[in-house]
Amino acid sequence: MHDINTIIQFAHHLADVANDITKKYYRLPNGEVAKLDNSPVTLADQQIELAWRQLIKKNFPSHGIIGEEYDDYQANANNIWIIDPIDGTSSFIAGKPIFGNLIAFVKSGSPIFGMINQPITNERWFASDVAYFNQQKITTRNCLNIADATLCSTSPYFFFDNDRLVLDKLTKYTKYQQIGGITYGGDCYNYACLAMGFVDIIIEPGLKICDFAAIIPIITAAGGVVSDWQGNPLKLQANAKLLACANQQLHQQVLSIIN
Repeated sequence: MHDINTIIQFAHHLADVANDITKKYYRLPNGEVAKLDNSPVTLADQQIELAWRQLIKKNFPSHGIIGEEYDDYQANANNIWIIDPIDGTSSFIAGKPIFGNLIAFVKSGSPIFGMINQPITNERWFASDVAYFNQQKITTRNCLNIADATLCSTSPYFFFDNDRLVLDKLTKYTKYQQIGGITYGGDCYNYACLAMGFVDIIIEPGLKICDFAAIIPIITAAGGVVSDWQGNPLKLQANAKLLACANQQLHQQVLSIIN
């Protein structure tokens, strides 16, 4: 049995390992290829995840691993690491430092620790009970009116049929609606900005477990709310429809609009 401080310390070590590998391929030849789902993967994605898996198995042999690039390992274990070596691979390939390395620790089915690591800008967000940016405590913004809220999402091309209608409807209520009402791109970096008080709403139509497990502890510890589109706690399963808001009042406003 390991206490949370041991888990946090080890996660920082994993992030340091990711820093070195990420920098080796950032804005340099990265071996980009397309996966079966046509999403990109690079040598950085693969090498980070393999290094992380080796370290987790060595230090916590009874723990499970769910990763972005390789098969699940001991996925029925009580303690599981959910990892995404580079969330925002397209941004990484484009040379934009708005991607991140994601690390989550799940106990008995609940994420109790999360980390977003940005190797190029030397930024790290992490949380268990308290949310931090590097070593500074952070909180979400006290935005209580959706008309004042900044909305983010990864891409409009991920929204189809009724999901697109939901996005278009929500966008009309938010800040900057006359010039589009939404900021696209950013992947996990959006959640980091929400936890720090610069973004107020994030909506995504279909995420993998590796995309969101790490962000749940960070946003909730910072004072925000993460749920599905009906307001229920997110289940650790694929194709999750995610809604993240800066606070409960804003969350309720958004739910009333999209449902």
